[in-house]
Amino acid sequence: MFDYSLVEWAVLLLAGIVIGFSKTGIQGSTIIVVVLMALTFGGQVSAGMMLLLLMIGDMFAIKHYGKDVAIRDVFHLLPPAILGVLLGVWYGQYVNDAQFKMTMGVIVLICVFLLIYKEVRKGTVLIVNHQWLTVVVGVLSGFSSMVGNAAGPIFAIYILSKHIKKREMISTTAWFFILINAFKLPFHIFVWQTIEWQHLLMAVMLLPVIFIGTRLGIWLIANIKEKTYRIFIFIITVISAIYLFL
Repeated sequence: MFDYSLVEWAVLLLAGIVIGFSKTGIQGSTIIVVVLMALTFGGQVSAGMMLLLLMIGDMFAIKHYGKDVAIRDVFHLLPPAILGVLLGVWYGQYVNDAQFKMTMGVIVLICVFLLIYKEVRKGTVLIVNHQWLTVVVGVLSGFSSMVGNAAGPIFAIYILSKHIKKREMISTTAWFFILINAFKLPFHIFVWQTIEWQHLLMAVMLLPVIFIGTRLGIWLIANIKEKTYRIFIFIITVISAIYLFL
């Protein structure tokens, strides 16, 4: 049914695990599998495949934290994010896969910088509450999400500026991205044609792996120093992102 090699299955299993535990608190770690998936399956195809896995991960997050959503922040950012998705759809139709992967590399490096910035500031990120800045963040989130499923750090900087509790932040992030990802889904299927029926079956097969990843994330947070883990994530991600340019 699937003609994936052992290496490709290994990348898919890793993607499921990482997506799972990224939804339980270690946000930003999905950037690594964004890069690995792009290198393994190609830029656009991997974006479609990861979309399905991310939607499953967000469903798990919503199941646990969904009632704590800051709905106003979701609705404020949603319209410009939809515009960003449409720009991403247009862009993806006029570039080849090498250019697509290079764009993903640029976005990933920007996201790594934002993650490091967030770490250095220790959650004290301040964003002036101007409508134009909300529009910019929304458009960038939508575009980055459509092109590389890598909008998490951009959205994280925005949501941290709202000074809401961690549980509410996780819920708001999950609701925002599941709505954006649902909007992206038809474009992947009918415009880019990066999602086929076998990809849907693959996502269902990986559902238990993603669930295990959510449990693993809870264990990791309890047993591994988060600072050490984040440093590892940053180094590997930067190396991987640079490799996208080769």
